[in-house]
Formats: sequence, C-alpha cells, structure tokens
Amino acid sequence: MDIDTFFTDLQQDIILRADSTENFTDEAFAEVVTEYLVDSGSIDEFVPCKFIHRGMRVDGYALKWDEALLELFVVDCRRGDVAEKMTKAEMGQIFKKAETFFEKSCTASFVEQMEVAHPAFALARTILDQADQIKRVRFYLLTNASLTTSVKDLPPKTEQQREWSYRVWDLDRLARTIGTGEPEPILVDFKEMFGSKLVCLPADDGEGDIKSYMAVIPGSWLAQLYDIYGGRLLEQNVRTFLQVRGKINKGIRKTILEEPRRFFPYNNGISATAEEIVEERLNRVTYVVSLKNLQIVNGGQTTASIFNVLKKDKGASVKDVYVQMKLSVVKPELASEIVPKISRYANSQNKISDSDFFSNHPFHVVIENISRRLSAPAKQGSQILTHWFYERAKGQYANATAYLSPSKKREFQARNPKDQVISKTDLAKYVQTFLELPHEVSLGAQKNFAKFANHVSGLWEHHEHDFNELWFRRAITEAIIFRNAELLVLRAPWYAQGYRAQVVTYGLAFLMHKIRDAGFEVDVQRIWREQSLPDVFEETILECCHLAQDEIISGAAMNNVINVTEWCKRKPCWDQVINLPYNLSSSFMQLLRARDEEQADVRDARREQKVISGAEAQIAVVNAGAAYWAKIHQWADNNPEIKPSDLVILDVASAIPKKLPNEKQSVRLMEIRVLYEDMVLP
Repeated sequence: MDIDTFFTDLQQDIILRADSTENFTDEAFAEVVTEYLVDSGSIDEFVPCKFIHRGMRVDGYALKWDEALLELFVVDCRRGDVAEKMTKAEMGQIFKKAETFFEKSCTASFVEQMEVAHPAFALARTILDQADQIKRVRFYLLTNASLTTSVKDLPPKTEQQREWSYRVWDLDRLARTIGTGEPEPILVDFKEMFGSKLVCLPADDGEGDIKSYMAVIPGSWLAQLYDIYGGRLLEQNVRTFLQVRGKINKGIRKTILEEPRRFFPYNNGISATAEEIVEERLNRVTYVVSLKNLQIVNGGQTTASIFNVLKKDKGASVKDVYVQMKLSVVKPELASEIVPKISRYANSQNKISDSDFFSNHPFHVVIENISRRLSAPAKQGSQILTHWFYERAKGQYANATAYLSPSKKREFQARNPKDQVISKTDLAKYVQTFLELPHEVSLGAQKNFAKFANHVSGLWEHHEHDFNELWFRRAITEAIIFRNAELLVLRAPWYAQGYRAQVVTYGLAFLMHKIRDAGFEVDVQRIWREQSLPDVFEETILECCHLAQDEIISGAAMNNVINVTEWCKRKPCWDQVINLPYNLSSSFMQLLRARDEEQADVRDARREQKVISGAEAQIAVVNAGAAYWAKIHQWADNNPEIKPSDLVILDVASAIPKKLPNEKQSVRLMEIRVLYEDMVLP
C-alpha cells in the first residue's frame, strides 16, 4: 500500500472513530494508533488524558512502576486532505510542550492551581508525589505527518538525574505497521550497537530449515535491546505470560544485586529465534554480526528482570551478568509455523498453562469462522445483511481489502462495515465487563487479555461446544451495549472528561450484577435481531454509569488514591461499586429474559453445536477430497504435534471415497486442517 492510499484510509478511520464516538479528532487518532501499538507490543498501555495550556501539552500517559518509567504521549493530528511534512524544528517544539508539562508537574505550585476534576490533575499529582520513583521519562509523538528525511531520532538526555528518551510514530512508520498488518522488523547489528560482534557456537551443519547456535550474551546487551524494543522483543505468547506472572523475578533480582558472577550458573538462560543471520568466521571462531526479527521465546522474565534491576535499583550494575542464549534461525517463510512451536517446546519444562499460549488457541479460529459465515440482521433503514468481523490477527481486515478493485472493496465494506470490526482485545474487554470484572478490564488491553485467556482456556477444556453461534451472538450483543454506552457517556452532561473507559466498564458490570441479582439475563436474541438498544435500555445504562462514575471518583478520594484510573484497577474499587443501591425499573425488566430460559438456550445450542460439528465436518472432509488429505498426511508425518492415531485417521481420509471417516474422526480432521493451514499456508 502506497503512502497516499494509507493516509487516506487512516483519515477515514479517524473520521469513522470520531463520528461513532462523538470524540474529537485528536482523541480518535490517538485511539486508532495506540490500539495497534498495544497489540504489537510497542507499548503496554495508553491512558487518555488531554491537557493543553500555555506551552504545555499531553494527550495520554502510561505508568510502569516496575521499570521506574513514565510514558507521556503527545498528538499532532493534521486535518488536511494530503499528507504533510514535519520538520525537526516542529518535532522539537511539540516534544518541548510535553517536557514542560512534566517539569511543571514536579512543582507543587503548578499542581495546586490545577482543576481537581480534570484527569490531568491526577497525572500531575502522581508525578509530584512519586517524583523520586520516576527514574525515566519516555516521550512519544504520534502524528499523521511524515518526518522530513533530514530528521533523525532525538538522542536521549539526562535531566535532573532522570533519563529522557523520545519515540516518534509518524505517517511512514505507521504505514509500515498498520498498513501492512506486520510488526516493524527488529534489526540487531551487534557491531553497531555494542561495539563488537557476538561470539557463538554453531550447533548443527546449517543445512536444514533451522540453523542453531549457542551463545553467551552480556546482560547489559540484553537490557539495552529490551530498552529499545520493549515487549516487541518477546514472542506474543511470552508477552501474555509476563502480563499474568509479572516482569520481575525476585530470585533473579537478588542474584544480580548480590552475586552477579553466579548469574550464569544459576540461570537457565534464554531461547530466541531470528529470521535472518549475518555471521563471520575468523580464526575458527564464529561471530554473529546481525540478526533480523529477533524474538525471545523463552526467558522473557529473565530479560525483563535484568533490565528492570539496571533501571530501577540505584547503583546497580550488570557488567558481570552473562546469559546463555540458544538461538534458532528460521527461514522467514517458515517462521509463522516454527516459531510458535519453539516457544511452546522451550517452555514445556516450565509451569506454564495453555492460556499462556492463547494467541494460537483454536478458540480464535472458531470465532473467526462464525464471524465470517453468520450474517447479522439488517439495521433499521437498511436492507443489507452484514458481518461482525472478528480479527483473529491484527490487520486481517486491511489485508482482506488490500488487493480488491474499488467496486469489490466497496462491496466488501458494505457487508463488513469498519465499525463492526472486533479485535481480540475488544472482545476480551466486552466479555470481561459482562462477567462483572471491571477491575480487570481497567488493567489495560494486554493485561485484561491475559485474564480473558485464562477464562476461555479453562472453559474450552471442559465445555468446548459452548463456543458456538449463541456464544458469538451474546458477545456481539455485549459489543453493541458497550459501544452504545461509550457514546451515551460521552454525550452525558455529568460525564467527567477522561474516565470514559472506567465509567463504561464499571457502569455496565454494575448493571449486569443487578440484572443477575434479580434472576434475569440480557435478552440476547432481541438485541441481536434489532442490532440496537431500546430507549429504556439506554436510560438505564446512563443511570448505572452515572452512579459508577460518582463512586469511583469519591472512592479514590476516600481511599487516598490520587489517580482514579489506578484506583479502578483494584478489586476494592469494584467491591464498593457493587454494593451501591439501585432498583431496576419495571419497564426495563420487561426487556430481560429469565435466567432459566437463557440457560435452556445455552444447553440447546451446545447440543446443536455437537451435531453440527460432526455432520458439517464430515461433509467438509469429503468435499476436500483424497488428494488434499494426502498432502496434509505428508506434512503430518514429520509434525511432532500429530499423534499416531491422527495418522490413522488421515489414512482413511486419503482413501476417500473408498473409505469414509465417521463424524468423530471428521471433527478431528478439521482440527488438523486448521493446524496445517495456520502453520503452512501464507
């Protein structure tokens, strides 16, 4: 996709987001961009917080206490019809506004004159109160302009014994990630970055699809790589694992601080993959010169712990810390197949659950398939049946339209509207809210997704057939309610700017608690059929969200927590909200269904799913044909995830029509097919 086309598409996404949420363009742009950055691991969190005043500006922030790091975001969203250029002087002026906000926030006189109700007050007060704990500040500039070719990255600097660093996401950089659906490549040139190449020991003859090496990497190098690339350095399942287990291991920290020379014998080391390697051999010694798309697939906690000790513990040194590294270089065309396997097998000796590998879970394939085939009823005033498009992987929607003609693209978008695209983190947010877990939703997209992974993995293990069309309809019903609530809250005269995310998830969780407390459930079929909410439903949402807002703000003050968003991440916050008095109106109750009726639907859908699964699978297996299954059989012969019993079933499928697999065998064949397509097909 060329830069002009990407710019036009991005502007349309911003307008669509702004229109659908009645949000201002700057905020809409920040939402669109940061969702991608969070999903790719480029950032962990983005808390909206717009403040513009006398040479100061900040649009959002993230606090990472385990890294002694404050991230401040500033937006420059231009409204022209064509992409503009940004000069180095302009970039410096924009960063200066964010720097000034931080410096001012370190002074009591500035913070005390701020309006207490403004979300920026909580941020400024946190900076003031925790100034000694903030050792690093990272400034982000998000813009839809392109940096001029003469502009280089701003070097880090030290101010008041704090490290200040700068990151710019301009139009060109966004196009390389959002526009392609692929993360930015990680390019590590050891000579350029660290002044010397990495000594390694080849562990095979280098003739196969995977080249293997053993190396010992200095802890300081590992820390610097993590500082530059953050979560992107970690394979996606490893990122999910760290969201649940935490980034700092106390034992690792103790060894670094007290016995750094024993770190190597005490620690298991790390496993990593790369797609390309440049190596040199001098005097019978092999050196790694550079790596492309380095990913740590085991040892993420080791890496993060070394980095955090170096940055957070005053006077700490990692010069005597060395880490064993097993490196596997996988050909790019095989990376999507092999890297997840290496990650799983490398972690197989650790205490890691299936939820830690949730990014590759069959749940996503099932929901994706339902979303593509199940048409939602036409909305009022329209005759077009549409789909709610589930993005199993970021960028699927963009990729689906990338090579379509203009007329075919319009047709696709009419059937799959952009405002009906749901990402994995969106789905997690909706489902967790309706499970009455607003404190987990408030943790942020990635941490909440990790919690959601635990929930789904546990349910899948015992009730796989619960994930059917009814489950999908319920999830979309929750999406409709949630998105309507976002719009309603923004319009409300009582809304306290900056807390929309917390108000909506707490308000809806509170409403669901009251509904279930009365023995009822939301009428999924009614809302699915209408694709909208009755007026009484919207009025009730507003009442519950208003109550929730008042309680989370007053609760934070009552518990001496300055930052409301931080208070919302705690279970005691939900414990207070859940006990608020509120009576559902009789007119609202008429819109609900009795719980036993809803549970009967769940049981029926489960039975139907089992029947559909077997019958549909058998038809699909036969339609695929013997030649197709013979090809999969050939692939399966060398795949360690395929059991001997699976090979027997593939023997049957490869002999169609002489032999026919039964329904149970067909279901397993379809699971093998999904595994094959995910690993082998582009």
